Amino acid sequence: MPLSDSTLIGLLTHESVGVRSASLELLSGSFSTDARWLPQIFAAWDRYGAQDAFPEFPLLTHFAIPIELVNECIERAQRMSSGRALTDRVCRCAGKLIEAISVAPPVTFVNHVAAIHDLKLQSKIFFRVNDQKMHARCGWIDREFTDLAETLAHNPGSILNLYEVLESQFLQGRADEVLKSAFQSLRSDLHGQHDLHERTLEQVSHVCLELATRYRMVGYESWFVDLLDHSESSIADAASVGLARCRTDTFLSLIADRFADYSKSGQLRSIDVLRRGRIPKTSELLRFLRAHGHGTQVQNALRAAEVLQFDFTSLEDWLEALVVVDEPSFERLKGALGIVEPLTDSLSVADKTRTMQLLRSRFKE
Repeated sequence: MPLSDSTLIGLLTHESVGVRSASLELLSGSFSTDARWLPQIFAAWDRYGAQDAFPEFPLLTHFAIPIELVNECIERAQRMSSGRALTDRVCRCAGKLIEAISVAPPVTFVNHVAAIHDLKLQSKIFFRVNDQKMHARCGWIDREFTDLAETLAHNPGSILNLYEVLESQFLQGRADEVLKSAFQSLRSDLHGQHDLHERTLEQVSHVCLELATRYRMVGYESWFVDLLDHSESSIADAASVGLARCRTDTFLSLIADRFADYSKSGQLRSIDVLRRGRIPKTSELLRFLRAHGHGTQVQNALRAAEVLQFDFTSLEDWLEALVVVDEPSFERLKGALGIVEPLTDSLSVADKTRTMQLLRSRFKE
């Protein structure tokens, strides 16, 4: 079994900063929605100080903020930013915390927009937080747009606040027709036409894809998988994030079916999705895909992704991947490998000793 979110959450308060940082990076990179990790971050800040608990915290992907912790987030951000320079790491942590709230579903912050506005007045660290857009998004929480699909098909330019409308209808379960139509348009690669109507429809498709980078859209995996090899990299990259957010068995089988037909870029994106997910059977799939990988770069990406599963139930395969992966790939793995030592406590004494010896030998190369 790959390394679980629960194990990583438990390591967020570990005494080693390397273990804490690796745990948080892996959780953030997988778009984990497990709400238990935020109290653990707070506990680590309180124990080690926000300056030292997670040195890379301001650079991480936005993470899910539970509604019940928004007040505490705002209170902590106020204290952490007060009187501090924008370059101060504690201040930057405060900024990241409020940024995460600002991109959450509107119901998360609907009762806190005024308090967040006051924070913006206190410190420029919150300059990325658009409280006006947050207010606009809140205005659509319970509103229904009954003829949205028809309007977007015939007069898409008439909807000026497109993201807010699409977000609200998606959260109410009313956007399926629009989303599938948009993703089909992107999949068919119909864009490039120059009349105003087609350009507006293209905008609708891109907003739908932006939504997919913010929300877990289970049920749309096949659309994202088809877009991983899109000729426009921004579309393919967004589809990669949308697929990674799903973290379902479905995307394993879809990637297995399509991997051999992808270009090298499509294969690398699909490997990135697998790397992030850490879901059961990922390690087996990564090994299976080696026979279909295009070139050395893809082969090394497959090995590196297998290492990052930390699946010690297949220890020999994990050690082989660790030994075989090339030096540039290993350099990128070093930060995450700080987590290995506490994980080896579950192994026999002989296996733990052998694993740590191999790891140290790679670090010395």
